[in-house]
Amino acid sequence: MIVSHQWLAEHYNDPDLVILDSRGSVAYSYAHIPNSQPLGVEKVVKTNQYGANLVIENEQAATLFGSLGIDESKTVIIYGDYLDPSAARISWTLLYFGHEKTKILDVGIRTWHKKELPITRDISKSISTKFIPKINSSIRIEAEELHKKIDSALIIDARSPQEFMAGRILNAVLFPFTEGVGEGGSLFKEKDELSRIFTEQQIPKDKELICYCALGHRAANVFTQLRMAGYDNVKLYDGSFADWVGRRLPLG
Repeated sequence: MIVSHQWLAEHYNDPDLVILDSRGSVAYSYAHIPNSQPLGVEKVVKTNQYGANLVIENEQAATLFGSLGIDESKTVIIYGDYLDPSAARISWTLLYFGHEKTKILDVGIRTWHKKELPITRDISKSISTKFIPKINSSIRIEAEELHKKIDSALIIDARSPQEFMAGRILNAVLFPFTEGVGEGGSLFKEKDELSRIFTEQQIPKDKELICYCALGHRAANVFTQLRMAGYDNVKLYDGSFADWVGRRLPLG
């Protein structure tokens, strides 16, 4: 799920790669990794009546990812800013639509720049292709199903302690996404370190895990952390707290 900056520095010209800048068009225009294209997180979500950021529809995904040159032959690498979970949310979206060849760069763009790795202002243009969504429903959960599993699944709140104390989904446990963020500009801690942290937090591997936050971005980051640590039965509640509160479902 993660690719090293050393590897990308040697392969960014590879025609089988699609490199995406999760910071969006404005930041991208100032400087970016060569051959990358901007894809702000707002492009992969739709807002419902409760203000929640839900995953886009199949047709939107097919059009969006196809326009970026993504098809089943391409490996997608997503990068962004340190402490910004947008890259993880975009990665989860691609995984949800069945694109398993999706990876996140291990460091933020500022660290890439500090290491004097290639940077450009040249605009990269993709050749449109056909992206065929193949939904992986095993990594997503909606409010109604979550409500039914509120006593059987382990619900993980990726928000801050302050947000958690102000109100949370019933039976949720707190694990701020920042606990799994690496140091020195690394987007994630090492796999072994993540495994140790989750073990210390008594997060079991034999239980269904459901991640949420306010709008689903930080939760997607914890989803990635858990998958890196070897947890297979993990879902994202992309509607997250905004959707849950809007539906007036039980709070803790």
